Amino acid sequence: MIGDIDRPDDEQLRALERVDPNELGHHKHFGHSSPEIQFMGTAPSGELVGTAVTVRIPPVDGTMVHKAIELAGPTDVLVIEMGGHETNAPWGAVTTHAAVANGARGVVIDGAVTDTAEITEVGFPVFARARTNRTVQRLSESLGGDVNVPVQVGGAVVRPGDVAIGNDDGVVFVPREEIDETVGRYARGDGAEAELIERLYDGESLADISGANDRIAELEDGR
Repeated sequence: MIGDIDRPDDEQLRALERVDPNELGHHKHFGHSSPEIQFMGTAPSGELVGTAVTVRIPPVDGTMVHKAIELAGPTDVLVIEMGGHETNAPWGAVTTHAAVANGARGVVIDGAVTDTAEITEVGFPVFARARTNRTVQRLSESLGGDVNVPVQVGGAVVRPGDVAIGNDDGVVFVPREEIDETVGRYARGDGAEAELIERLYDGESLADISGANDRIAELEDGR
């Protein structure tokens, strides 16, 4: 269990709020969680930017989740690995209130969530594989687990201190050392997409603009 982690500063997190995770989907091959991990509709939107506090647990024991919540604070997102197990949820109403009380921004679970009606009343963003009414157990002895170690969530490797960027379509993780480059290349505000859409309504072909027609012509010439 690692208590202290290196976090991005507030300015970096604010800058990442201007990065569209769907735009990253055009360029980044790594860091995207699989489509099975979805926004559960527990907040007005899935918009989320926060520092990953990671936790790995066995499927039926949530002891380390409670400890991770204690260590999390403002700007953090809990990221839980449990091997894709969907039967026992490690997250529900009480853990949500505990996380909100500490200022955490959301949770990403490679597993299931419960109490979604109550969580929706709070408005706390949850990304998970499934909903269930069965939870992890209150065991007399913990089965163990790890806090703030590298984890794998939906196929994405996440290290403590990386940043989760989510929206209604899913979540992507940006390594801490790539934050400034990501902001510099992909932050919204250059108007390029708006200009592209305007050109389409002016009658231009997307296949011409994107170069698809040129590539198709090269394929045909090579036959």
